[in-house]
Amino acid sequence: MELKEYEKMYEFEEKYWWWIGKRDLVNTILGQLHGSFDKILDAGCGTGFNLNYLKNKGTVIGLDFSKDALKFCRIREHKDLIQADAEILPLKNDAIDIMIALDCLEHLDDVKCLKEFYRVLKPNGYLIITVPAFMCLWSKHDEALHHKRRYDKLQLINVLQFNGFIIKKISYWNFFLFLPVAALRLIKKSGKNQKIETDVKEMPKIINKILRSILRLEAYLISRLNLPIGVSMVCVGKANKPSNFHHR
Repeated sequence: MELKEYEKMYEFEEKYWWWIGKRDLVNTILGQLHGSFDKILDAGCGTGFNLNYLKNKGTVIGLDFSKDALKFCRIREHKDLIQADAEILPLKNDAIDIMIALDCLEHLDDVKCLKEFYRVLKPNGYLIITVPAFMCLWSKHDEALHHKRRYDKLQLINVLQFNGFIIKKISYWNFFLFLPVAALRLIKKSGKNQKIETDVKEMPKIINKILRSILRLEAYLISRLNLPIGVSMVCVGKANKPSNFHHR
C-alpha cells in the first residue's frame, strides 16, 4: 500500500467500523477454537492495532513487508515484529499455533503464501483469513490497496485445499451491506476521472456506530451459520499434517 493509506489506517483503525468489525469477528472465532495457542503470527499486520488484542491470546508476532507499516507498529510500542514477504517466511517449520492473515492473500501469490503458512503452522494449527469477495466489486479501492484479485467461495476453498488445509469454517462477511456497497461501486465505475483511493473516509459518529452494530451482529451470526453473500469472506483452515510430517 501507499504511505498515505498506512497513515489513514493508523489514524482510523481504532475507531472505524470496518476494522472494529474485523476485530469482533476474529475475537469471536478465536473464542470458539480449542487448544493452547502459545504463538500467534499476524501476517500483514499493518499498523498494528490488532496486535493489542491478540497479545492477550498468546505470544504474538507481527509481520509485514512494509517498513512504513512496521514504523507505525513501533509507535504503538510493539516489539516482536518481522519485516518480510509472506511468500518467504523467515520462520522455522511447525513454529506457529495460529496464523492470522486479514486482507493479506489478495496482495500476493496466494499459492506460495499458503504453502508457507502451511509450513510454519504446527500440525493441526489454525489459519484465520479474511479476503475481499467478488471481482464484480472491483474498484479504485482495490487499486489503491494494490490488490491482485477478489475471491469467490469456490476459488478460496480450492486454493486452501490445494495447499493442505482442511476448511473448518467459511462464510461471506459484510452481508447486510453488500447491496449498498455494490450499488455505490457501480455508480462510481460509471463516473470519469476517479481518484485511486480507498473507501475509508471519516463519517458521522452515529453512522459509524450503526455500521459497527451491523458487523457485531454478523460476527454473532457467523459463529452459528455461514452467510450466503457479502463484500468479504472469512475462513478458518486447519493444517492437515501429521506430527511427524517432513517438509521438503
